[in-house]
Amino acid sequence: MKSEGFEPAVVVETAHNFQASLNHGEVLEATTSTRMAKQLAERFGGDPSSADWRHFGRLAGFTNPKPERRLPSGVPPFARLRSAKGRVYSRAAEFLAHIAQDEQHQRENVTDEQSHKRKRGPNEGVAVRPLKEFHDDATYAGDLHRADMAWAKDAAGCGLTLEQISEELLNGRDLSKKGSRKWQF
Repeated sequence: MKSEGFEPAVVVETAHNFQASLNHGEVLEATTSTRMAKQLAERFGGDPSSADWRHFGRLAGFTNPKPERRLPSGVPPFARLRSAKGRVYSRAAEFLAHIAQDEQHQRENVTDEQSHKRKRGPNEGVAVRPLKEFHDDATYAGDLHRADMAWAKDAAGCGLTLEQISEELLNGRDLSKKGSRKWQF
């Protein structure tokens, strides 16, 4: 990482694994942070399942409780701080620009796809299945909240408006136990 200009701000060792954290020089949105983490994990052989904005890694001084990481003595290993420079890595600006460009291309592609779908209206005009069918469907095992959500998604795909969906859900079953109408939706 260092030789390629991605000098870690912090390196923590945990059970013969190393976790590197980078300082991008600014706070990033969750989607951007995750995209960066995934690309870095792929590039440097990191764990892709831990490459996410929510995964901060182990905290030095604490133990790694995973059973497969236990030492031969049976005790969990401590996470050790190996480096803490805190500096922004050399290629941060370049990498951020690359990610921003990728995100822009993705947004343009999504916008094009959405525009194409709106023009075609793939499910518009398709009959909406009755809400009761979803309530009675064994898939939802009597969980009417899940059935309502599934029906709403299906109805929206068939072209119903938010107002039409809301009205059907409010009238589809007795929600009086939730209080007045304003609390029901």
